[in-house]
Order: sequence, then structure tokens, then C-alpha cells
Amino acid sequence: MSQRIDCLFIHCPKLNNHYKPIDDHMFVTLIPMGMFALCDLLCRKGFPSRIIHLGVEWVEDKGFSPLDYLDEVRPRVVAMDLHWHHQSYDVIQRAGQIKKAFPEIFLLLGGMTASFYHQEILENYDAVDAIIRGEAEIPISALMDALREGRKDFGDIPNLSWRNGSEVVINPLSYVASHEILDDLNFTHFDLLRNHRTYIRYMALPFYVKGVSKEKNFWMYSLKSPMFDLEVGRGCPVNCTWCSGSRSSQERISGRQKVIFRSPEKVIQSIEEALSYGYETMHICFDPFPRKPDYYLDLFSRIRARGLKVECFYESFGLPTAQFIRAFAKTFPGVKSFIALSPDVGSERVRRANKGYFYTNGQLMETLDLMRREGVYADLFFTYGVAWETERDLRETLDLIKRVKGFPNVRGIRAFSVEMEPGAPWQVNPDAYGIEGDLKSFEDFMRHHADEGHDPFAPLGYTIPDYFEKSTTKGDSFARKIQRFKCRHLCFIHPNARKTSSPFWGRMLCRASQTAWWVKKRIPHD
Repeated sequence: MSQRIDCLFIHCPKLNNHYKPIDDHMFVTLIPMGMFALCDLLCRKGFPSRIIHLGVEWVEDKGFSPLDYLDEVRPRVVAMDLHWHHQSYDVIQRAGQIKKAFPEIFLLLGGMTASFYHQEILENYDAVDAIIRGEAEIPISALMDALREGRKDFGDIPNLSWRNGSEVVINPLSYVASHEILDDLNFTHFDLLRNHRTYIRYMALPFYVKGVSKEKNFWMYSLKSPMFDLEVGRGCPVNCTWCSGSRSSQERISGRQKVIFRSPEKVIQSIEEALSYGYETMHICFDPFPRKPDYYLDLFSRIRARGLKVECFYESFGLPTAQFIRAFAKTFPGVKSFIALSPDVGSERVRRANKGYFYTNGQLMETLDLMRREGVYADLFFTYGVAWETERDLRETLDLIKRVKGFPNVRGIRAFSVEMEPGAPWQVNPDAYGIEGDLKSFEDFMRHHADEGHDPFAPLGYTIPDYFEKSTTKGDSFARKIQRFKCRHLCFIHPNARKTSSPFWGRMLCRASQTAWWVKKRIPHD
């Protein structure tokens, strides 16, 4: 019998997806960074809480029943993250199952997608009792206090949208975490997650392939290094057209208007604790001021002084300075460390129009050359089908990719489609960006992700009129044509997830992989 708890946090991935090179898989397997902090916070405030990851439970026990587990622990509250839009259908379906079996459980949602569509979700889905919009530390603590006291009126809880009988009540969006609150949070209390060792070792990328063992997943489909998403700060000072984490989007969704950092010592404490649990690589996706790296220069200096041996995957939002590159090389000399750069497109005109931090192709080349001289590896990320881009601009992207391939320190070149995200600038006002958006309401996202054979990389959720020189017919959609271009010119599939292939060999591997999966499914098993 499991311990009785007050709040059970549930992470529900998008459980059924299909992508040709890897076949059936789970998507969105990474838990939002804040969930561990919220669970730990409630425990410290006297509310015993735990986390389960439905994908991890499936890996460990195909017969695992979330409802049976709920019957054991009988929580007062079930809190589910609905952060990434891909989860929409799975989370709502699971919420309905829980509420039907346990109508007394208070069902709470949070995360970016739930926050943006809070009113629509509460109006249309009776299983959901409340949604915390934006940042949740003070709101969830206040809600747990109110429920323990037996209160029915939650009108004084910040950021909370809730159902009062048949009425949906929307409280003011008045709380964002301060630097002091952020420093008080613990993002590494992994023991709160059931089967946390499986999560740490085998959920290092956003997807998990179902047809092979967890050990083969690690060796075939991961970067071969358990990777921890390191919380460094919150906020963004710029707007990228497609990003729901941009400045205007965060202000709309969470009320955050400025950037805050955790203290370097607190970040180092998280690194040390993550290493003690078996993580090897720190993933940093927080670079609000790429041309002013003082915070990271200080952090890196402290890491070196502490003598920490750790790898780092750093996503640079602009171009890193020479000072930053040299400090990175000294702090993370391991072969698994690298800086990811995202020029996104080859056209400087299109990049300037879409990207918060603009730089020229010449500046990119100079940076890659400096990284080469300092012995720093690079991965480069590209995309296609962005606002104000045309088919002709795609040729400039191909030309830029050819140029960067000449650098021996460029280990990976990857191209992913941009999807429509809830609350992104061009999703909120598509006309201003010259696009036609197909995903406007939460119901649109629900339908978009309801198909069990869904390819998460193919449907884009928008159309750019006049993108192609030859008009697109109804039977040959914008998304289909642009994905064909990607497969022909930008495919990067490689047997080693740390490397990328040429488009030709990538396509050959994709076809061979698909054939192997097809044969495997049709061979009878004893």
C-alpha cells in the first residue's frame, strides 16, 4: 500500500505518435522543470506530495493503472501539467477518466497551454476544477491551504481560474515569482518521482520509441548522456514571432514582465545534486542577454573553482561573445559539451523579421571560427516555413548549411519545422505576420492531437499564402509541400543521435528503418 498523500502531480505525455524513421513513440516525455519544485514546496509546507510520469510507468509496467494507483494513495488534489500543446488531448482524456472514477478529487491543471486557454477549458470540460495560470508557487500553496480548511470560495488566490457551481471565476493574474522565491525552490528532489531512476536515465530526449527496450532507446535515440534541464532563471526580453515563451507571450500568459536569475550558488547546488543522481550533462536553455554574459562568466568561474566535472549543452539565443566562448571551453572541456546556435534561416531579411536577436551570416561564420580555435563543438538548428519567407529563401538556407558544414567543430546540423504554439505572437495575430492560422481555439488543438497515429513533426497548424512559386492546391497542402522539401533537402537522420547525416543518406536510413519496423511488426512472435 502506498503512502496517503495530499497532492499527486501527474505528467501525461502524448502517448501515441508515429514518425516514419522511429515508428511508434511517446512524445513530450520531459517533465516541466517547475513540477519538481512545486512538489517539494508542498512537502515542505506540510502537504505530502508525489509525482508520477505515465510514460515512465508504461515503460516499467505495461499493465500499470493510474486509477488503481489513485485508489491506493487517495490524494485530495491531482495536479496535471498541460504545458506543451501536444499533450492537450491526452491530458483532457485522462482528466475525464480520473474525475469519473474519483469525483471527490480536486483536479487542477497548469502550464503554458492550460494558462492560455484557461477559460475555454473550464467552460467546456467539467472534469477540470481549476487552472493556475502562469507561475504557481504561491497560488498552489494557497489553494492547498483553502482545501484543507474546507473552503469553497477561492476568490483570494492569485492566478487561479476556477469553477464556482456553473460559473467560471477568473482571479487576477497578480503573482510572479521574485528572485528570492526562485532561490528558495528545489528543482532536484527527484525522490518525489516514482521510478525516478528510469526517468533520469532513459527520458533524456522529448520522445521515447516504443518498439525497443529502454536500454536500446538510450543507445539509439539519445545523446548518450543523461541530461538535466537546469533552471537558471525566468523571462525573456525579446519577441520571436513563433515562440510562446517570448516577452509579449509571457506577459500575456503569466504576467511576467522582466527577467530574473537564480543565484549562481543555487544553480551550482542544483548541478551538484543532479550529478549525484546520475545526470551527466546540464542543458541550459536560458540566454536572455547573449551579448552581456556577465552572469554566466561568474557562474562558470564558480563551477571551475568548485572543481565540478560536468558536460553542458548550452542553447545560445543570439551569438555568444568571445569571452563567453573562452569561459565555456575552460569550464566544460568534455567531448559531450557543445553550444547550440540557431540561425534558423539563411536569409538575413527573414531572420531579422522573425528573430529576437539578429545577426548576419558573416557574424555567424566568425563565431564558428572562434569556437573552432577554442575547441568548442557546435550544433546548428534551422527551420523553414516562417513568416515572410518564400520558397526562394529556402535556397539561401541550403547555401548557409553548405557553408557551415566546412567547420570541423560543427558536429550536428538539424532542421525542424516550426509549429503553431498557443500564445505565440503570430498565433495571437496571424494577419500581422502574413499567415493563415488553423489552430486558434483549444478545441482546434484537441482535434489536432486526437489522432493516435499522429506525426508530431508534420502538421504545422498554419499556411503561408503565396509561399511557393507554383500555387498550392487543396489536395497538396502547404504543410505537405514544405515537408517534402525538408525530406529531400534537410533530412538529418543518422544512426548516432549525436551526429547528422546528409539528406540523401538520411532518406536512405529513414526508408531502411521504416522497412525494418514493417517487417518486425509482421513476424509472428511466440
